[in-house]
Amino acid sequence: MSQKKISVAKYLQIRLEQLGLTHLFGIAGNYTAPFLNTIQEDKNAKIKIVNDTNEINAGHCTDAYARQNGFAAVAVTYGVGAFTLLNSVAGSYVEHCPVLVINGAPTNKDQQRSLVQGMLASHMTGDMYSNINVFRNVTVAAEQVTGSSDAPYKIDSVLNACILYGRPVYLEVFEDVWRMECNPPDAPLVERESSKCQSSARIAAKRVAALAKGKEIIFWGGIEIQRYGIQKEFLDLIETTDTEFVTSILGKSIVSENHPKFKGVFNGKASPIDVYDQFKDAGLKIGLGVWTTGKNLGGFDVWQENTVLANHSGVRIGASYVANVSLRDFIIFLKEELTKVNFSAYEMYDEEKLPESFFLADNTMLKKGKPELTYDSFFNRINSFIDERHIVVADAGFPLLGAQGIRIAEPNGFVAQASWLSIGYSVPAATGIKCARPDKRAVVFVGDGAFQETCQAISTQNKLKHDTIVFVLDNGIYGIEQMLVNPNPFRGAKKVEYSIPDLNSVYDYNEMHRWKYAKLVDVFGGKGFEVSSLDELEEVLKQLDNIKENTIVHVNIPKTSIPEAIAYKTKEPGEDEFLDKDWSLC
Repeated sequence: MSQKKISVAKYLQIRLEQLGLTHLFGIAGNYTAPFLNTIQEDKNAKIKIVNDTNEINAGHCTDAYARQNGFAAVAVTYGVGAFTLLNSVAGSYVEHCPVLVINGAPTNKDQQRSLVQGMLASHMTGDMYSNINVFRNVTVAAEQVTGSSDAPYKIDSVLNACILYGRPVYLEVFEDVWRMECNPPDAPLVERESSKCQSSARIAAKRVAALAKGKEIIFWGGIEIQRYGIQKEFLDLIETTDTEFVTSILGKSIVSENHPKFKGVFNGKASPIDVYDQFKDAGLKIGLGVWTTGKNLGGFDVWQENTVLANHSGVRIGASYVANVSLRDFIIFLKEELTKVNFSAYEMYDEEKLPESFFLADNTMLKKGKPELTYDSFFNRINSFIDERHIVVADAGFPLLGAQGIRIAEPNGFVAQASWLSIGYSVPAATGIKCARPDKRAVVFVGDGAFQETCQAISTQNKLKHDTIVFVLDNGIYGIEQMLVNPNPFRGAKKVEYSIPDLNSVYDYNEMHRWKYAKLVDVFGGKGFEVSSLDELEEVLKQLDNIKENTIVHVNIPKTSIPEAIAYKTKEPGEDEFLDKDWSLC
């Protein structure tokens, strides 16, 4: 008996539902409409279509949903939609988020007319491979579906690649193909295989255990612990060896930070107070799933004999490297091997003995001895506001550096694009988080410059009746950009007086147009507040638990306030300071 045929659009819908997709994000276009209509017409569909305000927002939203759900999809239209989406997908590629890009393309007839007559349909460049070729650079698989006969194979191939590699894939379907018929799925998609060569993992574990003999060791957990779902194995290692651990900034909250062995975020020189000084003195640092990007090292040299870096590919032990190692296998074997040697657990610090000002920067006190509202005093107060009900989303720049010291009780409760660092990521990301985790409340920390990039995402959140809280940290400038090229304005009393006037103040092009951020709720909906002091912040925080709507809190921060974690940059010359031969630092 022959199988009943279904449309290509229905085939894709079935596969997405099998992968647990509940929300499909994107911007509707006529080339994807037949697929969207297939879902819309199905009264039993498990997928809700979320039409966002633009493709960048939809892409960031999809990325965050994937981090919480394990798989996500975004649908856009050809050319103008797909190319706008590219930045978001590049971030998902760099940070290993399993995202499917669905791109509707002009019909076969339109493609032939372009080739033969040179007539371009909407959004075409004249090259029928222009879209797919661009996305090949930021995906692990890309297919163009031009007919129904091979549609099931191509759909399954990209989805299998997405599952196996945990990174974005691309599917381009010509508009007239969506309604063509094909056979329904007749085999399950692959399951993610996390194992590689176990003998290599055992060899690596033995070498690391031998290196640990007689040393004080500490673990450094990274994002791959979360991406590969091996939190249980990681905690097993920590608890069996009774050893302390820190995480990378990208790996923040891979497990609950209420764990007694958790000792903070190590972000190189940009670490919270004391963490850098303490961690660097450990006898042996064992990185597990840590990505060594420039931003999560902050100038710290990891290429040392007393640092091990294990990832889901191989293990670097001093100058040697063991390839083809599963991170899961390595952690399991390392736990076994460490029980056979004598080592001691490195002690970072006793939290009970830390001063009350642990989270405060030196410049936060006013003459009266009362803290003013700065990045550090803000996050110091927020630290007691955030609990297991929340998922924190921090944007790139000063908000990310300030937020790294917040104690996150919820595993996977901290989301940040800490490697790709596309400013504006956080606000639309909160949409995806709430869709994936409706039981949680997203809390966003975003700078004014980043917020102006993607603030329209607030509109989508209100449409979906979300209860996200967005703290817009307004210092009136692109602070992180100024810091990287010329930190002189942030040096306070140690500011250098240069002969080139521009080196003595914030550059004009880093000055923001000052918005009344709390007033945007008059356009988007929700509640809005503005605060300029810790007392005013306190009053707003008392109200937030009773507000069930989306909320914007406009937080006024002094222009030259910086998080303590980035203060080390002021002790070094910025890129532009070499323009003045007389530069000198106190």
